[in-house]
Amino acid sequence: MPGSREDPVGTPAGSGRIAVIVPTRHEADSVGPLYHRLRAALNGRNWEIVFVDDSDDETPARLADLAGHDPRVAVVHRAPDRRPGGLGGAVLAGFAATEAGVLAVMDADMQHPPEALPRLVDALASGPADLVVGTRYRGRGSAEGLNGSFRHQASRACRRLVHAVLPRTRVSTDPLGGFFALRREVVDGVPLRPIGYKILLEILVRGRWNAVDEVEYTFRRRFEGASKSGLGEARRFLRHVVALRRAAPATPARPAGSHRPLRVLIFTSEVAPVVSGIATSMGNLSRSLTAAGHQVDVVSRADFPRLVHREVRLSGFARSWPRFRRRLSAYDVVNVHGPVPTMSDAFLLLAATMRRRRRPAVVYTHHSDLAIPGLRGLCALYNRMHRRVAQLADVILVSSAEYRDRMHMPSGPHVEIIPWGVDTRRVLPRPPRPPGAALRVLFVGQLRPYKGAHILLDAAGDLPGVTVTLIGDGPERPRLEARAAGLPAVTFRGRVSDADLWHAYSTHDVIVLPSLTTAEAYGLVLGEGMASGCVPVASDLPGVREVAGPSGLLVAPGDAEALRDALKRLSTDDALLDRLARASLERGLAMSVEAATTRHDQVFRHVLDHTGARRTATPAPRTTHP
Repeated sequence: MPGSREDPVGTPAGSGRIAVIVPTRHEADSVGPLYHRLRAALNGRNWEIVFVDDSDDETPARLADLAGHDPRVAVVHRAPDRRPGGLGGAVLAGFAATEAGVLAVMDADMQHPPEALPRLVDALASGPADLVVGTRYRGRGSAEGLNGSFRHQASRACRRLVHAVLPRTRVSTDPLGGFFALRREVVDGVPLRPIGYKILLEILVRGRWNAVDEVEYTFRRRFEGASKSGLGEARRFLRHVVALRRAAPATPARPAGSHRPLRVLIFTSEVAPVVSGIATSMGNLSRSLTAAGHQVDVVSRADFPRLVHREVRLSGFARSWPRFRRRLSAYDVVNVHGPVPTMSDAFLLLAATMRRRRRPAVVYTHHSDLAIPGLRGLCALYNRMHRRVAQLADVILVSSAEYRDRMHMPSGPHVEIIPWGVDTRRVLPRPPRPPGAALRVLFVGQLRPYKGAHILLDAAGDLPGVTVTLIGDGPERPRLEARAAGLPAVTFRGRVSDADLWHAYSTHDVIVLPSLTTAEAYGLVLGEGMASGCVPVASDLPGVREVAGPSGLLVAPGDAEALRDALKRLSTDDALLDRLARASLERGLAMSVEAATTRHDQVFRHVLDHTGARRTATPAPRTTHP
């Protein structure tokens, strides 16, 4: 009932209190429903709502009524001649009106769903982030509430502009949104000077943050009122971007000493010269961390005695543990990649026996569940076991929301999402597609049964108006070439150089991933193809669907007819192909190695701050792979 409280009046201000800042203008009918939904969403938490009102209608009276019934509601009404900075200025007035340690910002029209706010606050409380942004443009996020194609295109163009000219905004896929939460330290003492309503843009560029996280949400249709967008706001936005471009760099939130180079050991299954998505990802990660100034060593399965029989690969790492353990004192962080039976599990178990002050911080990166043909039951048992072993790490990294949900355990470490980065420096200019040209479909990967290349041949080999190029090699190649005999539209190119691979991406229309196994949990080739303007068509698998789904087509694994239908749609609908290609290009370029490296750096430092694991370096032999 109105006026009831879940926390006592007079609770001391501080980091535990959440202040929700809601700027309002002529939204009398929405403030009541918004209050009740926020109250339900934040039940059991220490919260307050600060409405900053620039209205000239009955909105102030509605707000006064809410404040009279619940002392957690505060109202700041700005007179017509005292409304500097527009909506952005209103948010700053809300910051000044509260002493809460956590500040959240959202609109009053409920396009920002109140039920999503606790996820932003929880991400801020449990992770390394100083600022958590609600995003419409990643994973399960959606911008369905934008009215019309023009609004979508304008939003896309503005995001591209700020990412191009304001580098600090590249940590977010939605830097122009208005739904976010932050620690007070990010803005305290910072001379914020918003122009118009893009206050998040101001904070990203000028704020004192070290780490930014994102939470996906669906941007809803407007409950009441009209959009504030228009030519005037467009001019203010451009003035704001110019002003921020000229702004001095932001001051770090933490002492400069916390940014010293780290000593990182990457412990993985495969590195170059092995040709695989994992090997490519490890090369990208180690090179980019090194370029950022860190000392990075890489150890792989090839550095220990091992047994390999087809898809079964066992490591003798445990026998090397006494010697290997002595090397660990040289590192701040060990980034363990798995699951790798008898390797990642052995490291996590053995490292847990070390004394905390002698053990480096352990960050476990989970790539996918284990899936070996013919060993389904054994793999399921191993996956359950390894999930529990993974809880021994200080933090767990995954590449998708689905794997975050799988790996999270109530009593376990925090699970962070870091999508694998694409080396966007290699992207080549894309020549125009000739009118009436065939749909050019590209497969990149090892030619093994679980990769599903045979499904692609069955689906598209004789499809009119479609050509298929397969890049990669493996034991299935002779059988696949025999299967494709008599199909002139199919070309096998085998292994190619990196330069030729990126040229192929730029001269094809579709990148296809017809994998049959959950061991395919991301598909780096999808990201590389998307960054080059290819439309992804992929199996509907955990993790993969989050990469391909928002700007591509998904099909059931092993369903040649469904894959054929998807390719036929793209070959006969130029408008669909063009729309998905533009969306894929934007998403692919956002999946940069630099963005992934920044997130790794943030997580590594947060773990070290949390565990106190920094120690004086001791010399160690280096095993570094390119």
